[in-house]
Amino acid sequence: MTYQAASGEQKSWQNVPPARKVGKGVRTAWVSAACILAFLAAGARAQATPPQVSVILQKVGYVYGHLENYHLAVTRESSFLQSHASFSRHSEISLDGARGGRARMELTGDGPNVVIVSDGKTTWQYAPDKKQYSERQEPALANEGGAQELTGGHEDLFRQMHDLLVGRFVKLPQLEKSATFEGEEKITFEGRQTPCYRITIHLENLIDQLWISQSGFLVLQEKTTQTPASSGGRTLVNDNIQVREIRTHAARPPDFFTFTPPANAWRVVALELPGEREGVEGTSAGNFTLSDVEGNQVSLSDFQGKTVLMSFWATWCMPCKRELPTLQKIFEERKDVVVLTVDDENAETVRNFLEDNHYAFPALMDRERTLFRKFAVHFIPTVLVIDQEGVIVHEIVGWEGPQELLAALKTAETGDAKPARTGSNLLRQ
Repeated sequence: MTYQAASGEQKSWQNVPPARKVGKGVRTAWVSAACILAFLAAGARAQATPPQVSVILQKVGYVYGHLENYHLAVTRESSFLQSHASFSRHSEISLDGARGGRARMELTGDGPNVVIVSDGKTTWQYAPDKKQYSERQEPALANEGGAQELTGGHEDLFRQMHDLLVGRFVKLPQLEKSATFEGEEKITFEGRQTPCYRITIHLENLIDQLWISQSGFLVLQEKTTQTPASSGGRTLVNDNIQVREIRTHAARPPDFFTFTPPANAWRVVALELPGEREGVEGTSAGNFTLSDVEGNQVSLSDFQGKTVLMSFWATWCMPCKRELPTLQKIFEERKDVVVLTVDDENAETVRNFLEDNHYAFPALMDRERTLFRKFAVHFIPTVLVIDQEGVIVHEIVGWEGPQELLAALKTAETGDAKPARTGSNLLRQ
């Protein structure tokens, strides 16, 4: 390497005296160190400066507002709490939308399975468990894109799911003043560690945490908590949503947004959907067989001609625990009444609980939640009183004391039951 001497002579660094070499090296080192420190400081300042919450929310709103051909698959874990009842539900939701008002939703989990399909002109609802479907000449979605309006009161379930997974994120920028940037965090999505912005939104009695992908500004995970309200109404305690799949340009075959009813399905005027149930009072309980905590098979038909009190409960449910002493008392004192309890936990947990609390009434294990679905039980405790003819004469949701239960038993004794529904709204297709 050469340098220009004062005399204009070109000289090599190899010919420079050692002292001059060292001096130049020190100066170079100090300059290099200063540059590195300045670069690191600038990088640290850049990392310490969080993205503006408003910018993140605006981008999320834009993305969801311009969805055209999309696919979402999520897992939802929800729990509710009342002063007299508890409720938890696991759901798997698949939601697809396309131009022309086409839509498809599939809901499975603890509640009844439901499929809602629309080709933009006709909307079908199908309940596989009941083998029933309905058909309406109207679209499920009124407009194009993610900010679509939903039509028809019978589409209430679809409206809820669409708003849960798409619609409300369109309006997310409106919550800027209630939002806080919590940092950057990687979460597992489709088997990969995905960088996300974590945003917390504080509303009255509610905290909503969102994990938003840095690349696509899509909400990949959400955790909502709400403090119990003093009003005593149903209160959402915890709602966790985990996105399993998301596609913003999903290609679907033409027949994906049409519905052909199965050969064994009945067409009904109005499909009874979760959250729109009429209740089970006046219907036949039918028959079922479950194992008790000791593994013995128990069938409802074993108690034909007797009044049956059947309670759905769980060992962790506080309102249920307040109910159980009354059930034990009826079990001991009312030999004309059969007491059955139904729990979806494992047998060992239930057996230990019964032994620790000295309860002797039968406990049936419903690990697959067959009876929970059969009788559309969403809250616990729920008590069904079945008369001697096998008709459900009373349904009690929650626990506010023994008075209602004792009155229901009296109704069963007097035979003042509601007539069994025969499904008069069924139309054979």
